[in-house]
Amino acid sequence: MSLHEGFGSGNKDSTPDLKPNDLVMTPVNIAKEMIGFYEIEPHHHVLDPCKGDGAFYDNYPECTKSWCEITEGVDFLKWTKTVDWIITNPPYSVFEDFLRHALKIADNVCFLVPLAKVVSSLRRIDMILDNGGIVSIRTIGASRCGFPFGFPAAAIHMKRNYKGRTKIMEDLKHAIRVWRMNYVIEKGIDPQPNIASVVGKIEITLDPIETRQLQEYLRYRGEEE
Repeated sequence: MSLHEGFGSGNKDSTPDLKPNDLVMTPVNIAKEMIGFYEIEPHHHVLDPCKGDGAFYDNYPECTKSWCEITEGVDFLKWTKTVDWIITNPPYSVFEDFLRHALKIADNVCFLVPLAKVVSSLRRIDMILDNGGIVSIRTIGASRCGFPFGFPAAAIHMKRNYKGRTKIMEDLKHAIRVWRMNYVIEKGIDPQPNIASVVGKIEITLDPIETRQLQEYLRYRGEEE
């Protein structure tokens, strides 16, 4: 992740005012791990919209690859060529602008972000589902990433025209179970029982309606924006 001209305020038209969370470089080992989640073919075109120090860009497999970097005069929000993949850790202060533009130009968008950045906003969920759907959510501990916050971080794969079920990996499954248990204790009712149904030992799967219910989990945890 790297700087964008609007960092600091959450408004791309504002005067920059850097916050600690606005500049978060992904460790190379985490970038490699995330890239390895996805099936990138040699004929694919992969774009890193915020190259930074190259943790993602330098480790894409054999393919056609391009980059943007605002500090080097290449603004992703002005990129117009369509690509097969975007895989990166996006800037958070202009996250919604990045998400909207990424979904417009890429068939597959894979962001490493705090989970709440996506699923605590119904507007962002609608944006994703209008474009297609979420293929997978793989939690990666924020501490492993060196991120200066305590929210769960996740590699989220969004795909154009995808209408299948969403794969959610083990850590989030456990978090949802704990939330349900606490909710039952406090409220005396069992919320959204479908969201915690387990399929196999590795993952749970959610349809688009159940995906929306994830926002209730984050709101209950006090992590919505």
